[in-house]
Amino acid sequence: MIQVGLVGVGPQWERFRPALARLRQPIHVEAVYDPVFARAEKAAKDLDADPVTGISALANRGNVEAILVMDPAWTRTAVLPLLARQEKPVFFAPWPFSGQDNQTRQPAWHADSDNLIVPAMWRRFSPVAIRVQELFATEIGQPNEIVVDLAGQHSSVETEEQRAATSAADSTLESLVGWLDFCRTLFRAFPIAASVCPTPDSEATTTATDRFFDFHLSYPPLAASKAASEKLRTDVNPNRTAKLTLRAAGNEATITATSFVQDLMAGRRHSSLLTPTLLGTDASHRWMPQVKLRCGNGRAELKSTTELSWQADSAESIHETLTVDRCEEEIMLDIFCRRVVGGLIPVADLNDIIRPIQLLRDCIAP
Repeated sequence: MIQVGLVGVGPQWERFRPALARLRQPIHVEAVYDPVFARAEKAAKDLDADPVTGISALANRGNVEAILVMDPAWTRTAVLPLLARQEKPVFFAPWPFSGQDNQTRQPAWHADSDNLIVPAMWRRFSPVAIRVQELFATEIGQPNEIVVDLAGQHSSVETEEQRAATSAADSTLESLVGWLDFCRTLFRAFPIAASVCPTPDSEATTTATDRFFDFHLSYPPLAASKAASEKLRTDVNPNRTAKLTLRAAGNEATITATSFVQDLMAGRRHSSLLTPTLLGTDASHRWMPQVKLRCGNGRAELKSTTELSWQADSAESIHETLTVDRCEEEIMLDIFCRRVVGGLIPVADLNDIIRPIQLLRDCIAP
């Protein structure tokens, strides 16, 4: 059992509460801090824990082995350097950057810290992401191309309520970095080059006030031994690629690729960029953009977090609706717990966010 301290019991806590309840055997909350002490008291009573009056008081407790940060509230990302000095593993659920200056300072102290800080990267643990990786190994081969439509042109979100929720939750930078991490997970490699350009009119339907942009990314080719074992088509580019389409909207028809990326980096959002959020505790309620994959032996299309279609070469298309045994939050907490006790299981770290941001910065470097 891992004894943890809980920081913040706001909206992010409500998102993770069901998962933590199912993990009561391996994870026990010993102390709770929230800026509103009455909320800390209520949560602590529900969890059979102690309410505390400060983050340092929580982190310094001898019976706290690791820390779960759900809602840092007024501390925002300033809590991360503080917790890094405590030398206790940290699971950090919120977006760990709060502005362009923070993006510059964060890598500096992170590079000097050996402390384990695990950000929540839910997309890599979605049911379809896990299932399609199984298909890579058994049916359709490794991916050569991934296309993600973040512009919402083919959104599976049906109701106005869901549309409003998807457009209001994450910053555009957070959403983009999350889907870049999704691509990195499927390719099992970081991209080696990136560029951004306006989407050709032939590839996207535009209006007078809409402008679309494509992020093109190149990934290293498959290792020779792996490529040799695949029935690769002759027209496959040895460098694997990904394309993510985003939309600048409103009165921004004249925006350039450079200014669009600068807006993303500065945390300014574009109103029509649909961003995934949690619409309920069920993983199937997350919004999923249209994702298409071309692989060595076939192709796949991800329709939602629990639905996909795939087709091996010279075979009929198969549609699957997945039964979700564990939600993404439960998987992330379980993996974090296993790592804390000394397991070798790989986990996300801040480099999985810092490197994509640097890649975006390089897109507009003079």
